Amino acid sequence: MQGKYRVIIITIALAIMLTAAIAMAGWGDALKQTGAQYADEGATAAGLPYTPSEAITGIKNILSLGTESATSSLSKQGGFSSNPATTFSLPDSLKSLGGDSSGLLSALNSAAEGAVPGTGNIFLDAIQNLNITDASALLGGGEDAITRFFESSSRDTIKKLVKPVVSKSVDAAGVGTYLNAMMATQQATGIGGPPFDATEFVTDRTLDSMFSLIAMKEKDIRSTGGVGTTDLIQKLF
Repeated sequence: MQGKYRVIIITIALAIMLTAAIAMAGWGDALKQTGAQYADEGATAAGLPYTPSEAITGIKNILSLGTESATSSLSKQGGFSSNPATTFSLPDSLKSLGGDSSGLLSALNSAAEGAVPGTGNIFLDAIQNLNITDASALLGGGEDAITRFFESSSRDTIKKLVKPVVSKSVDAAGVGTYLNAMMATQQATGIGGPPFDATEFVTDRTLDSMFSLIAMKEKDIRSTGGVGTTDLIQKLF
């Protein structure tokens, strides 16, 4: 019987602890919301042009607009290869192997184009989860301060999520058809250098291009004061 009561007591204690933990988490959220509300009310009372909440929402809107623009541009046929700022160039280690390097380059560009829609969705999710603690500094920063903050805060996480998307696109674009022959030449001739990782290459170049075009959109928004975007973004500038 004592063992039975001990189990009951432990179960009740665990239930109380769990309830308390949930309650504390709820209080934390409530305090955070209350703090944001007071900050917004204080900004309004002080006659500031925008509240902290508006600043955070506006920054995320700017990044979302940039992501949508970049996704639309890069996912088109020739989205990478037709733009000098985003076109791919093969590493010297591959150029020296001979083979169909132009076919490989075309396949890599196609793989990147195919991966962009999924990559864009991952970017949009990351934007919504972005933790912004000093919105005013970002708004008052350089012409691409918002994009650079986003990249430094989120690139590593985004890359992990994007790589499986790119891997499927690399396979679909037939990159292996060209790459395998070139790697066989490398092994047969004993040419040094690490194996070329097509997924890593395309992932990095895709992220570079996405962030580059998002930065261009941010620069445009800043230079025009947000004309043609939203009332909130125009309010921030």
